Amino acid sequence: MKHFFQINPVSIFFIFSISIFSSLKSQVLKIDTIYIDSVPKKILYDNKIYKLNAGFTNIGVGYYLSNNINYLMKGLSVDLNFHTFKECFIQVGLTRITHREEFFYPQRKDIIVSYFTLHLSPWVIKMDNIHSAFIINPIGIAYGGGYKDEIYHYEGVIAKDSTYTIQNNYFGLNLYSSIQFVYKPKYDLGISTDIYAEYNQNNFMIVGLKLSLYLSAAFKGYQTKPAWYYKKNPDKY
Repeated sequence: MKHFFQINPVSIFFIFSISIFSSLKSQVLKIDTIYIDSVPKKILYDNKIYKLNAGFTNIGVGYYLSNNINYLMKGLSVDLNFHTFKECFIQVGLTRITHREEFFYPQRKDIIVSYFTLHLSPWVIKMDNIHSAFIINPIGIAYGGGYKDEIYHYEGVIAKDSTYTIQNNYFGLNLYSSIQFVYKPKYDLGISTDIYAEYNQNNFMIVGLKLSLYLSAAFKGYQTKPAWYYKKNPDKY
């Protein structure tokens, strides 16, 4: 079975979690906060200017399991998150899951799984600091689905080298949620582990474990003047 990685996904999660805590920086840099109308809007950190509560993107790869598909599937996801108020965001994204496998005993059989979904959540909460972030999506709506094909190759008395297909479609309106922990070596750049779950009214469920790239639009520019200048002129950058 071919996967994105040649190790168990649980091992990926474990190794990544250990690396987070072992690579945290001991050096603490000073952080200055810029306020506009008594509301924190920007920070000065590492000689850079960052916008607080900026939109962010997650690009992830991972493994997925389903309660009615007995195969470990691989998938790719992209999520765009737009700030609304305080620590809340709107999430728009898509997920693509596939699996293909061949069997030759006791008869030749090909398994093809294809799943695609668009999803929307009006309430994503992000709690972050300089080097980490915790992102939770309690509930969202996903629309999409896919199919599973079992293609058998056989020789018969009447037909020879023929194929037939058993297809299971499961398109519809689903619910989904996710939890994400991000380690940020830079304030606007990080890697994360994500737990994803999707459920529909036909008792069809998908759960996934992903490794994602976190990209934030927080960077506004380099700090070229003393901190007091930006505090006195908060609209700069």
